[in-house]
Amino acid sequence: YSFALSAQTQNITWHSFEDALVIADSTDSPILVDIWAPWCGWCHKMRREVYPKLQDVLDQNFVLTRLNRDDNRSKVNFNGQQLSPLQVAQQLRARQVPTIVLLNSNGEYLLHLPGFRKAQALQPILKFVGSEAYKHQNFTQFRQHLE
Repeated sequence: YSFALSAQTQNITWHSFEDALVIADSTDSPILVDIWAPWCGWCHKMRREVYPKLQDVLDQNFVLTRLNRDDNRSKVNFNGQQLSPLQVAQQLRARQVPTIVLLNSNGEYLLHLPGFRKAQALQPILKFVGSEAYKHQNFTQFRQHLE
């Protein structure tokens, strides 16, 4: 894999959680939820170093949003309920930070990836979900076609 970093690389657009749900629904795009916490060094490293390397696949395939897992005060509307970002993170099975959660365009849970992930490890997973290959084959079959 080659990850060329360009000047535009830092221009990743993060939407509010509720906006991401609306945009995903109207564009039929899956959602990547970055679940983080302010004190989490690995979370900041993901935002600074990993996501920029994946900008092309992210921009082409996903609506991006972030949830601060430590936020138990503000509320977002999710599945018809007013929940704190912490409660949403819990519903999405994020037990630690960082965690990436992938939702389909209807905001339904697909999978979660706990812990820090390098760009090279994340890229095939993002392509698998972004291309909707997950609807008709498993990840092992998909990986064989990438090689």
